[in-house]
Amino acid sequence: MLFVFLAGAGLALFLRDWLYSRIWSKALSMRVFFSQPHICVGQTGELTEEIENRKKQSVPVVEIGFRIPMGLEFTDAENIQESDYIYKRDLFAMEGMERIVRRYHVEARRRGYYRPDQLSIHAPSFLFRYEYRMDPSSPVQGDGMYVYARQVDCSLILKVLDSVLGEKESARRLYEDPFVFASIRQYTPQDPMKTVNWKATARTGDLMVNTYASVTSLQIRIFLDVSADQNIAFSEELRELSVGAAASLARGLVSRDESVSFLINVPDGPDGRFTEFKIGRGSDALTKMEEFLTADFSRMEVTPFPDMVAQTADRESGRGADEVCVFFSEFDTPSLRESIKRLLGRQGSGILVAAVRSAQNRAIERDGELLILPFADTE
Repeated sequence: MLFVFLAGAGLALFLRDWLYSRIWSKALSMRVFFSQPHICVGQTGELTEEIENRKKQSVPVVEIGFRIPMGLEFTDAENIQESDYIYKRDLFAMEGMERIVRRYHVEARRRGYYRPDQLSIHAPSFLFRYEYRMDPSSPVQGDGMYVYARQVDCSLILKVLDSVLGEKESARRLYEDPFVFASIRQYTPQDPMKTVNWKATARTGDLMVNTYASVTSLQIRIFLDVSADQNIAFSEELRELSVGAAASLARGLVSRDESVSFLINVPDGPDGRFTEFKIGRGSDALTKMEEFLTADFSRMEVTPFPDMVAQTADRESGRGADEVCVFFSEFDTPSLRESIKRLLGRQGSGILVAAVRSAQNRAIERDGELLILPFADTE
């Protein structure tokens, strides 16, 4: 009799275990996602784990796991292992018809695109003899996040740029366009009599003249060098400073309603020498540029910066009177300066923002129409 009872109990447990193996993963879903589509280096984002059991049957123990690329740092999470990736595993006890959400903060350490992958759900058998794994075709999702270049304080660069733009605008007013009316002001001895507005003069009793503006607007172009010297330990740090400063300047100019061209010495195709983005307020070009700048440039073919600038000069000979160019590079070399001068021509103006470890005892230098601005990280 005892034998029959034990056999029956064993069969019942076996059937319970077999049934559990069939139903444990039914209506069980997992999602790992970032709350923000993008943040900048140095900022904190939020990673969410969400697991939902949409059946009445409970799942006593379930383990979920995933990995994300290195470059993010968890600030308030456990069960993490780091090697070539960051691996995370967590245990849950799921009641029937329950959804559990856990949120973690991650600090961005490096540019890139971070997407959880190799998402998995494991559960031990009812008798803890086996481990079951959810079919990879089951509803398991992971949403990624871009980490943009660090936001750098570029107020000094903007101040120098505004000074150059002011000089250019003052020079352009010497050559006003007679077909583009700007305003009316009082007459000065330098004004020609043909600009006198006789109706306004009769109305005010003072001699008034028309002023005119140029039909063209000043253009701003940003050139970014993403190359680095593999033999110098801090060269990559300086490249990151250049990338962050160039991106921050573009963001600031677009917020001021300026139109910007952004050129990077990464080929845009087999026969290309650089990639260019034409950015304006309301366009998606700024987002495309930001996403492009999340690439790992150390793994990409890069055009020598002086060659890129020289090629641009050859292609656009005669331009430069109505534009100001800003160059970002850690390599302030004679060949780069010569290439820049060729591009600027006789009337163009430019600023070379030279990334350095320390800008102490280094002042802004002028080389013809080119200003050299030593720029160091202030953080």
